[in-house]
Amino acid sequence: MTKFNVTMDVQSMEGKTVLVFLKPQNPQRNYRIHAWQVLQGSAGSTETFEYEALISTNVTSSGENPANTITSGTKNIVPGQLFQAISPSDLSPKLELAPTALAQQKLTPQQCGVINKTSPFIQFDSNWFVNDKPVVTMPQVDANMTCSFEYIPNFYFMVASPPMIGQTYIVQNFSDMTQYQMPITATEVDVSLTKVNGLWTFDFEAIS
Repeated sequence: MTKFNVTMDVQSMEGKTVLVFLKPQNPQRNYRIHAWQVLQGSAGSTETFEYEALISTNVTSSGENPANTITSGTKNIVPGQLFQAISPSDLSPKLELAPTALAQQKLTPQQCGVINKTSPFIQFDSNWFVNDKPVVTMPQVDANMTCSFEYIPNFYFMVASPPMIGQTYIVQNFSDMTQYQMPITATEVDVSLTKVNGLWTFDFEAIS
């Protein structure tokens, strides 16, 4: 586990927050990217969060009324594993572990995955979490389609307005962020946010 200490070394946050993102490998344009951490710290304060490589997943689908969103149970998953979404007795999708042979056929050893095996077919969104916090939603998964999730523990920092509830971001937003590649040996990372000549700047110091 790695602990991040983020110090807002500024006179004022100007109503903004620090957002931290994890980036899926090979993200598609239609992916909905979530702010993985939202740090509400005030000027001069230090806020912490922890990172551990624990991945989980669930799926969301619409009920008979499109306004009703149905979420499956959330399952922990490790790279190389594939879950299949099934719809027993015409019920909403649930996740169960797929056969190893199918996982090896559909995924690399570094990927986690979910395949849509619902019958009758139900289209769903595939949601991925790290440390129980959302990273990405892959929308509109069709029949027999496999969603694969893989990420490198690089952290993307951005100063932005506080996100609305349910707000997501697009892949192109990563170009506006500060990327930090954490050393594998790091147990703690001190992050300092400053603003000089109108530019928000993040500095990082890893402690092993």
